[in-house]
Amino acid sequence: MSAGFVLEAALAAGTASEPGRLQRRRVYIFPTRHGMLFGVVLLVMLVGAINYSNSMAYLLAFTMGSVFLVAMLHTYRNLRGLILNVKPAPAVFAGGEARFPLLLDNRGGVERLGLHVYPSPHGSRRPAPDGHAIDLPAAQLQQDDITVAAPVRGLLRAGRLRVEACWPLGLFRAWSYLDSDADAVVYPRPAGNPAVPEFSADSAEYQAGNQGGTDDFLGFRPYRPGDSIRNIDWKALAREQGVLLKRFSGSGMRRLVLHWDQTTHLMDPERRLSQLCLWVLEAELQGLDYGLEIPGAQLPVNHGEHHQHRCLKALATYAPGT
Repeated sequence: MSAGFVLEAALAAGTASEPGRLQRRRVYIFPTRHGMLFGVVLLVMLVGAINYSNSMAYLLAFTMGSVFLVAMLHTYRNLRGLILNVKPAPAVFAGGEARFPLLLDNRGGVERLGLHVYPSPHGSRRPAPDGHAIDLPAAQLQQDDITVAAPVRGLLRAGRLRVEACWPLGLFRAWSYLDSDADAVVYPRPAGNPAVPEFSADSAEYQAGNQGGTDDFLGFRPYRPGDSIRNIDWKALAREQGVLLKRFSGSGMRRLVLHWDQTTHLMDPERRLSQLCLWVLEAELQGLDYGLEIPGAQLPVNHGEHHQHRCLKALATYAPGT
């Protein structure tokens, strides 16, 4: 399957924000400092040509003036008609950076060179960063990443993006803005005591071989995501027999419920969320069944990557007073 087909399918799928096309009225252009200096030199040459009635000076001034105008046209054309679409970013922990996938659709355009796309606050006029430039071949789809700092927990939006380019001669800077509502979940920063609390309950059901009990050995079954790695038969894996899990009869795994009240020794709500976040990560790492109960959210006992994300998202979106 080609990369272009994958990107086209992703663009056609439902996204958090609609694709934005850079229309004529949304593309701004202004001379750079080099462009202003070029214009001043051009004006001086023209005044000199007029003063001395020198035909060669006229020819040089008009030639450089033509280059100036053509560069302005190509710089503007480098952005006009480009389609951009920002996708939701994978979850990150507070203090990290969210990477929003950016789809650039140039299927109906010409080759575009030297593009810069980066987050920009409203009204910002800062120049292009020192990061890498994006070159788009003609009639192609391409994906890049937009990095946004995630200092605090919650839902982080990509917000306003600035797209700009100075190609081909650097005499002009063309830019435009794209407002995106794509977001990323920012988990609390894990911190505190890594030792999980005492188990709240034990499973009373007899689950023969469904989970990692402690009684008689029953055999093997294929590994499933979310299973404890402690029961993997590593010898079978070394013999290239696949990832197999040892089955035992018994009452299964002990169950752990993480309560908001278990963090009463921490006064700051953010520190309490960080401690619960660390316990969720530790419980999942140890292959435990665990639940979460905090004000405004109650998640039943379970395990696995999806359950871990639900718990961490509940901690990320916790609002005091709920």
